[in-house]
Amino acid sequence: MKVPVVFLSFVLTLYGCGGGGGGGATFPGLPALMPAQSRNAPVVFLRDGVQVGADVRPARNALSPAGTHDGAAVSSGRVRDGKSADQVIKYLDGHKFTITGYDGYTEPTKTINLSTFIFKPAIKIRETTPQRYINDIVRAVQSINIALPYDWRITISPERAPHLIYEDIEDIPDGYIYLGIAPQDEWPMVERVEFRVGGAQSGTSSSSYIWVNPVVANTTSRLRKVIAHEMFHALGMRGHFYESEFPTSVMSDNPHFWNIFLPYVISDDDIDALYVLYSRFYDESGYEEYDPSKLGLWTDTSFHLRGDLDDVSFGVSSRNGLLQPWAFGPSPAMNLSDNQALSGSASWSGRLLGFTSDSQSLAGAADLTINLGTLTGRIDFTGLEHWGVNAAPGAIGSGTRWNDGDLRYSVIVRGNTFYQTGGDAGEVTGMFYGAEHQAMGGVLERSDLSAAFAGKR
Repeated sequence: MKVPVVFLSFVLTLYGCGGGGGGGATFPGLPALMPAQSRNAPVVFLRDGVQVGADVRPARNALSPAGTHDGAAVSSGRVRDGKSADQVIKYLDGHKFTITGYDGYTEPTKTINLSTFIFKPAIKIRETTPQRYINDIVRAVQSINIALPYDWRITISPERAPHLIYEDIEDIPDGYIYLGIAPQDEWPMVERVEFRVGGAQSGTSSSSYIWVNPVVANTTSRLRKVIAHEMFHALGMRGHFYESEFPTSVMSDNPHFWNIFLPYVISDDDIDALYVLYSRFYDESGYEEYDPSKLGLWTDTSFHLRGDLDDVSFGVSSRNGLLQPWAFGPSPAMNLSDNQALSGSASWSGRLLGFTSDSQSLAGAADLTINLGTLTGRIDFTGLEHWGVNAAPGAIGSGTRWNDGDLRYSVIVRGNTFYQTGGDAGEVTGMFYGAEHQAMGGVLERSDLSAAFAGKR
């Protein structure tokens, strides 16, 4: 059922949405992504290595040693790395609005925080959007998915959406966001009002469309920021912040923000606010009445598990119900398929650390085998056991078996990354580490657990 049309923010100045991304840029060992990988974790090249998953890696010396699991040094502890309740409420205050005379009778005004989708949306990319931009769209969506509860993570349909010059928001099916990247003179007529970088409109709770102008968003970094910015509008964040407010937010009008490279596109402020919107404020109505008390108990301190296995580190954080796994290590010198020292098959073994959906610590073995000829293989997580909520894992064998104790996935290698292609439910996102691929690591995400893993060849 369609509901009243509500405009999210439209007019984005040249500096406000940045110009970004001539599109499609890739790195050695990091091939362009496909729509099916929108739910996988991001893989991000940093100055000192490659990180899979969220940007939440704590310093090792910030945690306390918690034993050794099959050669992996385990540590745990609390780190104040989130946003305070006051900061989250201030962010959401910037997106609330008031409807005057919304029912015409008993209640003349009503303050709304924002208008959420009533069920998880999917993206359809416009049929005229060049293929070279698909990678940028997927990577922007992956960054946004970090902030969403697992069951709300956005998918990208393999089917393209039509490109209609006279389209109305009512033409878009419920549950979809149509996303197009095209010069503004190719946008629907209703959107051709003035020079802009991007625009979004929402049929509240049901559908939305987004347009991005690559003529202005003309670098990869800017393009991804604009896509994420418009996605935030589509998901319910209506406002913009002045330069002095949340200067690194993707919703900021800070001109400097749009001209710097940010590996993760969105900021910690954006992550906590979007998570709050779809975990604390969401009530299935689409219109969320603004009541800060709905935030409930909130902390800016995360409980971390971390493992260190030679040069690779991996771990997961738990804060306010948001679980964020990560893995980090040195970049390989070549793609796995070009490593002449390997032939036949290669195997890596190590450990997995994580949290169940209710933040009980979890651990198990991680074993990856790849056929170098077909670049396919499998990864098995076995001996899975769990301990207390936000607790350091005990010695191997001292916990309670988790479900049937194992998870198994078929995987495919792309460059120096690998992804699940079948097996149990969930998403596996992995990376090979070290000059000669002597290590691997990655994250496993499901509705009932979030974990990171690493292993040695």
